[in-house]
Amino acid sequence: MTASRRAGRDAGPPAARPVPAPPRTAPVPVQSAAPDEREPGRRPSAEEATEATAAASRRGARRRPARRRRRGRVPDLAVVLVGPMAAGKTSLGRRLARELGVPFVDTDAVFVREHGAITEFFAAHGEPEFRRIEAEVIAAQLAEPGARIVALGGGAVLHPETRQRLAAHPVVLLMTTERAVLRTANLSRRPLLRDDPGAWGRILKERKPLYDEVADVTFRTDRATKEQLAVRAAEWVRAQGRKRAAEQARNRSRSEGESE
Repeated sequence: MTASRRAGRDAGPPAARPVPAPPRTAPVPVQSAAPDEREPGRRPSAEEATEATAAASRRGARRRPARRRRRGRVPDLAVVLVGPMAAGKTSLGRRLARELGVPFVDTDAVFVREHGAITEFFAAHGEPEFRRIEAEVIAAQLAEPGARIVALGGGAVLHPETRQRLAAHPVVLLMTTERAVLRTANLSRRPLLRDDPGAWGRILKERKPLYDEVADVTFRTDRATKEQLAVRAAEWVRAQGRKRAAEQARNRSRSEGESE
């Protein structure tokens, strides 16, 4: 560097460049703490409580309403399940009653509760006496007011008085096959099937005309799941309820017209 250029420079280190000031920003508003963020022990003010209640109401309004099960009219009397041994009357009857929101009754269970085990009663008193008392148990259950699902024993249709009473009720026949029964039934609880597998088919052949006589509709329990059958049977029962309600309305209208 030349002497003239050095003479023009100030002694000491070069001067520092000025630092620009940071940009000015708008002040950030201070928000009040959420109810669960306030210091412990402090009770919320009336304004904070009102704001929290309003926020909760807005959140509740945004929630989707719970889906309700679609319910239709159910006949105001017993809907009866009949069918051969191990066709699924009890298991499907419980599901159907749950689907419709009505009580379920198994007349075999009622008999056992009142008179003891059916096999022992058979051995001690014979089948005629069993059928007589079974018919009385069924009559008492069918006479109970209100909607309900009632499952009968496989041989209940043998009694003529029971068949007469069933004429006043919606009756569902549950059918299956011998092969399906032997595959799915608990044979330890059904000694007749365990000791004589062919008995199921022979008994069904004798009783099938009676089942057809009393039944209004038939469902095959070996061709669908119990859940599917419960939904289908419930739809049929509700249709019977609507039909019965329409008939009652027509009868009331006819009676009012005659009285005028």
